[in-house]
Amino acid sequence: NPYGEKQLQIDVWSNDLFTKKLLRSGLVKRVASEEMEEVAEAKAGEYSIVLDPLDGSSNLKSNNLLGTIVGVYREKPLPARGRDLHAAMYFLYGPFHELVLALHDGVRTFAALGRGSEGTRFVSDGLLRQLPKPPTVYGIGGLREKWTPRVRGFVESLEKRKMSLRYGGSFVGDYNQVLTKGGFFAYPELTDAPEGKYRLQFESNPVGFITEKAGGRASTGTQSILDTEPSSIVQRVPTYLGDSELVQEFESLYRSTSHSS
Repeated sequence: NPYGEKQLQIDVWSNDLFTKKLLRSGLVKRVASEEMEEVAEAKAGEYSIVLDPLDGSSNLKSNNLLGTIVGVYREKPLPARGRDLHAAMYFLYGPFHELVLALHDGVRTFAALGRGSEGTRFVSDGLLRQLPKPPTVYGIGGLREKWTPRVRGFVESLEKRKMSLRYGGSFVGDYNQVLTKGGFFAYPELTDAPEGKYRLQFESNPVGFITEKAGGRASTGTQSILDTEPSSIVQRVPTYLGDSELVQEFESLYRSTSHSS
């Protein structure tokens, strides 16, 4: 793909499936995907879509969690700021098929029925979801030996609070633990990758939008992810998400260590 990462056949298939259906819908003008170098466009449409068609595809062989991440903009060229998102969602393909949808009034969760068409395929209790307190779980991406000292120190503080580690290599699978149980998730700056791994457009902005609408905080360490000015479709940012107090605590640590270095 454009990032030099190995594409599986299912990555290509899922990207083609989503892109073609969206552009043929008559509603979508633009689609930008993690699996494509350029923004694809239709002749007409009101919405711009950013997506990671199959998050965690390396988990397929071991039959672990996979997902799809989607951001929806209204009449916006791409790339765009996360603050301008109209909606964001992810699908989690786990023991049951779950949809987590964030609109401007908050976050709702849905379960697939396995039957019906269009809107009747999913059922929800309609309740708005908030990140639970107290936070109980955390997950951190990247090799521990590549973590910067401030990331390593913050993780040690989470361990001292007896928070449980949950990490399975799928962003939406790991983040859903935080949304369900309360906690902190990050794919941080690394010593050999200061910008981290996650793409601002396809991963960090949509899940950051969901996090803020659920009462949490989404940060690059220095500012809200959603306020980050996009420089390109392929831009990466360090990503810290979850309980607002924990994320603010990490931001304070980030500022203090930046000033001392």
